[in-house]
Amino acid sequence: MRHEIHNKPDFASLHVFLDKGEQIVTEAGAMMSMSTDLSMETNMKGGLLGAAKRAMGGESVFMNTYTADAEAQRLDVAPAAPGDILYHPLAGGFVMVQSGSYLCSTPGIEVDSKWGGAKSFFGGEGLFMLKCSGTGDLWMSSYGAIHAVDVTNTYIVDTSHIVAFEDTLTFNVRKVGGLKSLFFSGEGLVCEFSGTGRLWVQTRNASSLASFLHPFRPAKSN
Repeated sequence: MRHEIHNKPDFASLHVFLDKGEQIVTEAGAMMSMSTDLSMETNMKGGLLGAAKRAMGGESVFMNTYTADAEAQRLDVAPAAPGDILYHPLAGGFVMVQSGSYLCSTPGIEVDSKWGGAKSFFGGEGLFMLKCSGTGDLWMSSYGAIHAVDVTNTYIVDTSHIVAFEDTLTFNVRKVGGLKSLFFSGEGLVCEFSGTGRLWVQTRNASSLASFLHPFRPAKSN
């Protein structure tokens, strides 16, 4: 199996080339186009419990598995938001991926929603993140371009800009400054990462876009 990522970093799309018998698992609705000798099966990964945990984590309950029924088949995949795609191979470890950034993977990758504790909830990232583990290929997407940071001690990131981080990093959610900064600086809460490992951040923030567009919404008259 080989892949190509085109149109980075603004409107990235993933093109995967599969030989007969090879498979790839995607989020529901991610397929853009495909060859005629690819078969698709839709199911709930991890059964009812796994599907329920994924739903609570803000992910699709169903996932699609594409299987090549002939040689030289092609699957084109694109994320919902305009932005980048990151390829990350796994060989027994795991990465934590923010809800909405998982795009697709090979069958050897297990995708599971994990409880992030109260710090994740108050950080605005929801109660769950996705734990992607196993051996295989993983592709993640973002809103905006993806920037990699190699953390060697501590590093601070706005919670809305996190894409993923390696399992060697731990994090703590806290305020940037005092109460005035929390409510009026526009920065809210941040994640302070500690340890040694790689962190991926996105250059755009969906919440900031929503705030920017809000004044332009048509006003309803009574």
